[in-house]
Amino acid sequence: MNRLSSGIPLLDKKLQGGYPEGEALLITGEPGTGKTIFGIQFLHSACLNGKKCVMLATEETPEKILVHAKILGFDLAPYIVNKQLSIMHLLEMRAADSGVSIGENHPLPINIDDLNNFSHLIADDIEIVVIDNMGTCSIGMELRTFRDKLETLLYLLSKQKRTSIIIMDDTAHEYTHRVAEYSTYGTIRLKVKENPYTGKMERFMYVPKMRGTRISLDLINYDISDEGIALLAFHGKKDKPNC
Repeated sequence: MNRLSSGIPLLDKKLQGGYPEGEALLITGEPGTGKTIFGIQFLHSACLNGKKCVMLATEETPEKILVHAKILGFDLAPYIVNKQLSIMHLLEMRAADSGVSIGENHPLPINIDDLNNFSHLIADDIEIVVIDNMGTCSIGMELRTFRDKLETLLYLLSKQKRTSIIIMDDTAHEYTHRVAEYSTYGTIRLKVKENPYTGKMERFMYVPKMRGTRISLDLINYDISDEGIALLAFHGKKDKPNC
């Protein structure tokens, strides 16, 4: 299986080289756990490796995302200029019009509130997709409808051999009964909890599922600094690897 770097070297090592190429992965967590930063580091790494990328942002504007990335040392602006990366702010698009025209291949306006239409917003040559935050799209939608539309979207992205990161806030993830985990190829959960060895509140990630990958069920301690996300040593009870 081909792998793409997450942009976090030690995480790549734990995932046998990185994210499985051409598959959709879910990153979910509480506020302040760095979900968007995971997306930024992945996009930066992918751009460095010559991939064509797009970020569909449901909350932050492209300007704020670029500023946030630069503060962390991941300057995405040059890739915007050379058209290797595009950032679409869906909230602005929704406010401007009830639909959006997306070029000669799709001349008719489409409803951007419909998950089934997300794939039509993405140019044919795009290889990497980051959606931040999918939780916004679940608001007011029946559970079965959300699951059906999400599965259709992920099927289309996979069929197009695009590597996708689906970011979802913990509140929406629980509200939708974690159905997104059943649709995605792998899941990374981010959380803040007390480290029993330090007595301090710290950030941890947990990889309950990553198909085709030998993973450990250990909690992985990590930190967010002015250089992005970095894994830390955590000396806890080790579980048997799980495939």
